[in-house]
Amino acid sequence: MSILKETYGQAQVIKVTASIFFDSVQEFDAAIQEAEDAGASRLVIDVSGAEMICSSAITTLVKHHSSLKGKGHKLYLAGCNQSVKKVLTLLGLDKLVELTDNVADALR
Repeated sequence: MSILKETYGQAQVIKVTASIFFDSVQEFDAAIQEAEDAGASRLVIDVSGAEMICSSAITTLVKHHSSLKGKGHKLYLAGCNQSVKKVLTLLGLDKLVELTDNVADALR
């Protein structure tokens, strides 16, 4: 998995290019933490390149959602496929993290 980062004003986009499994969660977490530490008020995780995400990656998302919310900032997940969206919805994460069809929608 590789991670690409882009900045749009106060928003940062992190694009993952493959599924996120246990062996890549540390890299995923570090990329999100770096964006959070940089002061991104809006953090968009583009998962359109991921077929699946593991439970450790979901835990990472919850951790960063809580941290960002405490700072008055927001986390978005963009481009979830149906499988990922279904898992997130079953876990109730769609109530915590805003799911958008694409990055452009999250940046609006």
